[in-house]
Amino acid sequence: MDILLLVVAGALLIFMFWSSSRRRKKMQEEEHKRQQQLVPGAPVMTRSGLYGTLVAFDADDLTKHAVIEIAPGVNIEVHAQTVTLDPATDEPLAEDEVDEEPLAQDEIVEHDAADDRRDDETKRD
Repeated sequence: MDILLLVVAGALLIFMFWSSSRRRKKMQEEEHKRQQQLVPGAPVMTRSGLYGTLVAFDADDLTKHAVIEIAPGVNIEVHAQTVTLDPATDEPLAEDEVDEEPLAQDEIVEHDAADDRRDDETKRD
């Protein structure tokens, strides 16, 4: 009985090590694929939440800074390991979700004022 328990415990340990190494290899492959997709012109997001277009990135040397264009003519340098593919570009919007016409400035102000009133009301409650 004791030998059977030791064999089962040993088999469980071997399975845990095998499973974790397989998962680690799979994650490394996925990360390698993502880094191969990081080419100049790709839409990216930094870990801090800045969205932009990749201008310069060296996937082989992550000690070099990555350059991201966050607005026309505005480039920033960030640590290369903070750059990821833009998750919003993975799934294109359906046609009915796309806004054909952007909001005018006065519509934005009205919307912000309505949000402020709602916030004030919830604070009072």
